[in-house]
Amino acid sequence: MGLASSTLAGLLLGAALQVAEPPRGQVIDRVGVVGNDRHSYALFLPSTYTPDRKWPLLVCLDPGGRGKVPVERFAAAAEKHGFIVVGSNNSRNGPMSVSAEAIMVLNEELPRRYSIDEKSRFACGLSGGSRVALSWAQAANLNGVIANAAAFGPSGIPKQKPFSIYAVAGVDDFNYHEVYAMALELGQRGWPVRFAEFEGGHEWLPAAQAEEALQFLSGKLGPQVPPDSKEERKMADRFGRMTVELANADEGTQKSLVNSWKKQAAKPDGRVARQALVWAFIRSVEEGRQLLASRKFLEAAAMADIAVLVRPEAANAWMAVAESQAALGDKKKARAALDKAAELGFRDQERIAALRERLGR
Repeated sequence: MGLASSTLAGLLLGAALQVAEPPRGQVIDRVGVVGNDRHSYALFLPSTYTPDRKWPLLVCLDPGGRGKVPVERFAAAAEKHGFIVVGSNNSRNGPMSVSAEAIMVLNEELPRRYSIDEKSRFACGLSGGSRVALSWAQAANLNGVIANAAAFGPSGIPKQKPFSIYAVAGVDDFNYHEVYAMALELGQRGWPVRFAEFEGGHEWLPAAQAEEALQFLSGKLGPQVPPDSKEERKMADRFGRMTVELANADEGTQKSLVNSWKKQAAKPDGRVARQALVWAFIRSVEEGRQLLASRKFLEAAAMADIAVLVRPEAANAWMAVAESQAALGDKKKARAALDKAAELGFRDQERIAALRERLGR
């Protein structure tokens, strides 16, 4: 075989290997997009998958680009109900352009590699990923959405032809009330909607709800609209007042409020306080990051302190303290916080190494 023929054979073999069908019946952490090494996704193909027939598709959008997490939650149900499940490793909270690019890439990649039923395409998202999934369904005529821990964005519920929505949230989730209200309004408008809740906070639905969600999207389970509850409206109003009070308070008052909420949250009837604490933590981390990027270091440090007060076991809160204190020039505090973040398992080793180098060790 000549050099040219050998080279061509090698290229053809490489291309064949690149698009080889992944294993079936197991969660694959990372499948690279053909021709685009910046994008990848987690994948589950049912053990009975064959390209000879068309299969329903569920695409999951995690707010942190952790595609494997939702795919693992849906794997057992997907095996039972015959769904292909994909979790983007690129879509995440932040600029909408990032998630839009991830969706565009998957729209091109998935039909080329897998046998997908174009009449059974569904999206699922957590938090910001849920809002993206709902927007995607509107724009692309998807058949349904699993809206986990967030409702439609500021534009509200669309007036177009409805698609099925499985609305789900943890009972201690700060977005529980908006998901509940969305499901109630959807039901009143005649949308095919099913509301569910689970014990937990701002997190992916457990496997039991994943099973129910796929049953609903498959048409094997009917709609279920939540009741128009006076008690729910009272809790939603109280939650709203608590968050406004914290947002408008000075740093010292914020810390007093958080300590008060923590005492309330420990009680059996402390559900709204638990929701408010989750909100306070996520607000502090996300706004603190924005303040740091805007070089408002004192304000960023104050936000990081609130995050640690709410969840002293959270590695990312301690990392926020370390970065804000480093920006302020307090190397001693920054080093102590960085050590704590590493001790608690902060996973971004590049950020840890960069900050250690900046701090002189």
